[in-house]
Amino acid sequence: MIKKNISAFEFFTYIFFLISFWFRFNCILFFDNIKVIEGDFDLKISNYDDSTFIIIVTFISCICASIIRQNINRKLKQINRLEINNVFERFYKCYRFYILFIYIGSFIVIYLTNQYYEIYFKGLVNENIPAVINYIYSYLFVYGLAVITSILIYIDYSIYKNKSYFLFGLFESFFTQLNILSRSFILSFLVYLRGFLLLIDINKLKYSNFSLLKVASLILIIFYISIYSVTELRSIKYYDNNKNQTPVAATQTLPAILSLATQRWVGIDALLTVSQSKKLSYNFFATSWLEKVEIEKKSFYVENFYTKFEYHDFAKKNVNRVITPGIVAFLYYTGSPIFVFFGILILILICSYIERLFYRLSSGNIILANIIGYALTVRFIHYGYVPANTLNFFISFFVTLIFVFVITKLVSKKTLYKN
Repeated sequence: MIKKNISAFEFFTYIFFLISFWFRFNCILFFDNIKVIEGDFDLKISNYDDSTFIIIVTFISCICASIIRQNINRKLKQINRLEINNVFERFYKCYRFYILFIYIGSFIVIYLTNQYYEIYFKGLVNENIPAVINYIYSYLFVYGLAVITSILIYIDYSIYKNKSYFLFGLFESFFTQLNILSRSFILSFLVYLRGFLLLIDINKLKYSNFSLLKVASLILIIFYISIYSVTELRSIKYYDNNKNQTPVAATQTLPAILSLATQRWVGIDALLTVSQSKKLSYNFFATSWLEKVEIEKKSFYVENFYTKFEYHDFAKKNVNRVITPGIVAFLYYTGSPIFVFFGILILILICSYIERLFYRLSSGNIILANIIGYALTVRFIHYGYVPANTLNFFISFFVTLIFVFVITKLVSKKTLYKN
């Protein structure tokens, strides 16, 4: 099901589905110390038939969507790679250093201002920041900075065929995730890696086992540093140090990584819990769309499916812990497997088309396409909290699409399609 030529949205969504609905589900079934941790799942009355059936329906829907998407793509015109016009090429070669300086300087300013004013962190709310500033910074950290980085990498590669600028993907992934207190560095970097390997054609890439080992070791070391640093920063930002004085030891990082690998995958916990509920109906599903952002109040999912949830005694007042059911459990609020099937199928087709639209209007920037696909994946894998806010998310994509189109027009000298 996970092939080379599938869209980035399909690729990353299917990986998340496999890890949550196969790997983590099997861990829950076979290991006593791995349990459902985010929901009122009752092991005494457990019946896995409903949830297993929904998982099967989900994977069948994914396969059908991929087949349909492939058949549609065969009928579409092939997209040309970017060819830089002479005017911009001369400009870029002349001012390459200054463009790089502005790029790095701008990122440093964004990172430092976010830390100083505490504008956007995962799980924290700052109501003293104007809404427009909050929207701008949240957009930049969710995928805006990655979009800018992918454009710079693609333009430089199109002119110089130099692979060294790919390291800016590593730079952006590490510092962005660190800045917003996220432990997703390895995933966000894999997005760049997949896009870059497709850009340079991995089949033509010459490498040795030793060079692969060096690269893998470097990434793992940076990942370890990222997890340790984010854990340390979270202990400072999330908790009242007057009450909780326990420092984060470096030796705790490896157990934390193992816990993340087996526990922190959204989807199966909620599906097991939701499948036991007697509330499921189309009216219940419609009610979930009325949810609004309310700080220090339980979300719709928590209120209905995780009643034993309690806020941490040591947590600061501006901590807003959000637990999401994920797209599959959210669609199953209806109690209808058919609705889940068509919901997943339509979602894959729409998101894959959005990704292709970015690929087309950027003249074949496959790194950008991967970033867009991954951003959509993360949004829907963690879906279910204030679902109506998805409209704002798609508006940001529309604005980004215009930005990408304008940049491509400025630098490109050929049409988007092959004859």
